[in-house]
Amino acid sequence: MPLRTWLVVLLVVVSGLGLISASVAVSAVMRDVLYNQVDDELIEAENGWARTANIFGVDMTGRPPTEYSLIKIYPDGSVRYLNPYESMPQVDQLVIGAAPETVDSTEESRSTSEWRAMATESDGVITVVAKNLDSEQVLLRGLAVVQLMIAVVVLMLIAISGFWFIRRALRPLRVVERTASEIAAGDLDKRVPEWPQHTEVGQLASALNIMLAKLQASIEHAQGKEEQMRRFVGDASHELRTPLTSLRGYTELYRSGITDDVDMVLSKIDAESSRMSYLVEDLLALTRAEGTRLDIRPVDVLELSLSVASSARAAFTDRTINVSNDTLGVPVVYGDASRLHQIILNLITNGIRHGGDEAEITIGLERDGDDVLIKVIDTGRGMDPEVSAHIFERFYREDTSRTRDTGGSGLGLAIVKSLVEQHGGSIDVESELGVGSTFTVRLPAADDPEPTHAEDGADDSATPTANAVPVKASRKGRGFRNGKKNGASTSNSDTPRGDIPREEKET
Repeated sequence: MPLRTWLVVLLVVVSGLGLISASVAVSAVMRDVLYNQVDDELIEAENGWARTANIFGVDMTGRPPTEYSLIKIYPDGSVRYLNPYESMPQVDQLVIGAAPETVDSTEESRSTSEWRAMATESDGVITVVAKNLDSEQVLLRGLAVVQLMIAVVVLMLIAISGFWFIRRALRPLRVVERTASEIAAGDLDKRVPEWPQHTEVGQLASALNIMLAKLQASIEHAQGKEEQMRRFVGDASHELRTPLTSLRGYTELYRSGITDDVDMVLSKIDAESSRMSYLVEDLLALTRAEGTRLDIRPVDVLELSLSVASSARAAFTDRTINVSNDTLGVPVVYGDASRLHQIILNLITNGIRHGGDEAEITIGLERDGDDVLIKVIDTGRGMDPEVSAHIFERFYREDTSRTRDTGGSGLGLAIVKSLVEQHGGSIDVESELGVGSTFTVRLPAADDPEPTHAEDGADDSATPTANAVPVKASRKGRGFRNGKKNGASTSNSDTPRGDIPREEKET
């Protein structure tokens, strides 16, 4: 059943209940008024004509009105009646001297009329005065019929006017229905008209428009992701097709006897196999970054940065990689040390591989309120604002070429972002063409540890500066030198070398 029909039915039912209640109340009040009037007449009769001496005389000069009945019960048990009807009141249960009561007719009566009666006693004689209530009952039934007719007419008017008003009130819902149908047909830009916010329909329209805007944004985002995925599948297919073709070509070349240089053929096959494994490794790395549980512990970010810088120097011996601590203490965060190591190392490798041959890398540590900032700064080529706005998106590449040597898979910085967000942090980038890029990782700081001091392993020749950072010998076994501000190169060349990730995304 349509909503407007339900509302009309509900309106009629509620109105009908109200009219019935009002009719019952009016009938009850009218009944009380009539009965009180009868009671006054009975009392007046009891004190008047019912006591007349010649009431039973032959001339009937004191005879009462015909709707009344008078009963005299004498001490000797004799009973005299005046104005007997086809029905007589049942007076056995009357209380002498009490207020008038409503009684039924006797069993011998030919009708079931009700009576209003009262009894009094004087000089041993009991006098009962009763009045037949047929006229009052007729009046009450007539009143009920009139009320019923009025109720029917009123309910019909309420139903007609209610249907019109409800239909008019629900008109905005029909607009919403048409709008939803148009949106379902593909018109995602369609919106529900705005109505006043203080109305329920206005609030519904506002909520629907917000939902539709978010839905459209989600659909467009999903379409964009789908396009990125398709592009990535195309890139991956091209990258896999090329080395597979090379593998097959060199195999056929050797098998046909055109060349007998086994070392050359095997080296080509090995190189092409490595290229094919890179893409798979990127996808596995992204899966691990999103699905692996972290081993959360307090991590000394300064010690971690020194370790990462040492590993990177060992891998890129011709590059300058500096560490600068501006936290005025030891920065500590809660996190997974191996994953944080991977974050910083990936950013360093990204800057080295895509910043240019002359790019220098600086790991800067700062404190901003309750956060620790890890900045990886390179002096490379930099990026356009349009590129930096999408650099952390999956499958995004600045270079649309499909060779891994220039483009990469477009997953590296997406992996970094996923790991950072798993630590409850955030990452952003600032870049300028020809100047370089700064990647800033913001992580919640742990409780500040007690200040530490350089111990016996520290280099006494290091000049104290604002950027000088002491490291406990129990952790590093020695101190380190600090160079120029915002990027002095550390000299821990004999720190154990870590794994260096491949390039992840161009900057």
